Amino acid sequence: MSAAGSPSGTAPRVVVIGAGPRGVGIVERLAARRPKGPGTLHLVDPHPDGGRVWRQDQSSLLWMNSRCGDVTLLPDESVRTTGPLTVGPTLYTWASRIAPRWCTDPALVAEAGLLTPRSYASRRLCGAYLSWCLRTSLDALSSGWTVVTHAVRALRVRERSDGALDVHLEGGRRLVADRAVLALGNLDGAPSPGQRDLHTFAVRSGGRYLPPSYTADLDLSGMPAREPLLVRGLGLAFLDLMILLTEGRGGVFRRDTSGALAYEPSGREPAFVVASRRGLPPRARPSVPPLTPERTAPVLLSEADIRAAADRLTSGGQAVRRAVPGELWRAVVREMAWAHYEELFARDPQAGPMGWDACAAVLRATPVGDPAWSALARHLTHPADRFVEPDLAPAALPVMPSADRLTTWMRQRLHAAARRADDPRHTTDAAAQQALVRAVETIIGVLMREGAASGPEARRLVATLSGFARRAAAGAPALRIEQLAALAGCGLVRFAGAEPAVGTDPSTGTFVLRTRTLPGEEFRAAHLVDAWLPDSDVLADASGLLRGMAEGGLARVTVPATPAHGAKLATCPRTFHVLDGHGRRDDRLVALGDHAASGALGSLSRPRTNAAFFRQNDKVVDWLCTPVDGTRPRPGPAVCGTDARMGSDAPDN
Repeated sequence: MSAAGSPSGTAPRVVVIGAGPRGVGIVERLAARRPKGPGTLHLVDPHPDGGRVWRQDQSSLLWMNSRCGDVTLLPDESVRTTGPLTVGPTLYTWASRIAPRWCTDPALVAEAGLLTPRSYASRRLCGAYLSWCLRTSLDALSSGWTVVTHAVRALRVRERSDGALDVHLEGGRRLVADRAVLALGNLDGAPSPGQRDLHTFAVRSGGRYLPPSYTADLDLSGMPAREPLLVRGLGLAFLDLMILLTEGRGGVFRRDTSGALAYEPSGREPAFVVASRRGLPPRARPSVPPLTPERTAPVLLSEADIRAAADRLTSGGQAVRRAVPGELWRAVVREMAWAHYEELFARDPQAGPMGWDACAAVLRATPVGDPAWSALARHLTHPADRFVEPDLAPAALPVMPSADRLTTWMRQRLHAAARRADDPRHTTDAAAQQALVRAVETIIGVLMREGAASGPEARRLVATLSGFARRAAAGAPALRIEQLAALAGCGLVRFAGAEPAVGTDPSTGTFVLRTRTLPGEEFRAAHLVDAWLPDSDVLADASGLLRGMAEGGLARVTVPATPAHGAKLATCPRTFHVLDGHGRRDDRLVALGDHAASGALGSLSRPRTNAAFFRQNDKVVDWLCTPVDGTRPRPGPAVCGTDARMGSDAPDN
């Protein structure tokens, strides 16, 4: 089975670039195979114990956005793989049973001892879990394999005359690879011309401008206390920034006798003025898990249905192709409604006189939009229990008369969201969100495998669905939403609304922020932060690694599906092999992650869901364990299960 085990094989030289969850997951699957004979594995990452996002030298105030009972990096009995299945602990199980005797950091041991399955662990603790997973997997790897870790960046990948690959590292070292895996996380984007102009203005005026970046990487020491700070972005990166500049500077959140959360300032905080494209924060993640078990596949939507839709996308007329995205979206809505009502009747069998069986029969037989569909609400005891179809297009804030009115309105919304997230009567929210992600992952997976995601309608559909699922999956802990409301209540956060535009005023040395929500107001400050992660755009990759592969013809780059999405490496949707400049599959190179055109929506996976993450990693290791015969590899097929024109038509997910 192994490359080295083949009589004609040579010892494989494998390079995995990236030691975050994806890279560790590849190593785990390789170790589970216990390949015979000699081989060499090089693991390349500046943060080789779990990757940059999860490194252990960051603030413990930075949390994960999923509960520790909902996170695993190791497969369980639900996972269907071709290789041996080695079951491992979830983050919570590891923290409660293994961390106390494995971690050497007393603070991590103390944190692990306080966790429950519903707790949000720090990213530091998750990094320790990833490190343990990696080291355990490496210990299980066959003793004939040599493992070398390189705590540096990979700079270039080049083709050798003998058909192998050269991987050039920082510091001048060069690795020879028969097979390489690009398991990168989010890329660092090079600054745009507009961002460079903002930086130049800040330097000249004595202020500061911080471009999109990982919040844990930012030097916030120069942000002065008690001065206004303009922020564009109201998502998870902003919440990290907010907590580092408040609680991280000595402030304290306390609950009063009524249970309401309040903030006691230290006097070292800035005064935030925050706006974003939509003007709204992330949703509050439900704190109470659903009663109904999470499924591993959609209930009503079959893969055969999706394949039929894929056929219409590739062979139907223009009108047919344009209709398919709407059909698939309605199928997603139907899955969400099923999960909502199933959870509703599981929680309260008397939620309506028709009962769950009759409700399920209507959902099975009735398309979304049919009068019988909307009539379901009339059969509920409480109209508030009805399922409300989500809006696929993100809604923005309406125009408001003043910033004070907007902030008051936002505080009320935040408090209501936090209360709903903690209310056991609304476990239907979590059930519907799980169904949404499950349906979208299934749709995208089938479209990619069937090669149906190359047309413009399909590319937009994949981009829209994956974006919607990411927003649903990327909610913030309810406590973070409460903390945001508390900071607004004491005047440290003011909301400026949606669609922000930033200008500069050289006469005062300030940035000027205006929004569509507050057309009559402007906000000024010497300091500005763009609080979001850089887009994973291969052509704007600051490291130059992927851009250099594209420029050298070793990889083809997709055209962005929408203006808001960056270019990705074109990959074979079935095997994840990189497509070269001619659209041919490169049998030496695979890529998975947000920089590639195929792969799972996430990496740290939910337990007991047969997550695509594990199945994809297993497929990659199938390839790693095929014989290396020492001859120059021939290019793979140009079609690779999809349109040969992947360079111009490839999807982005």
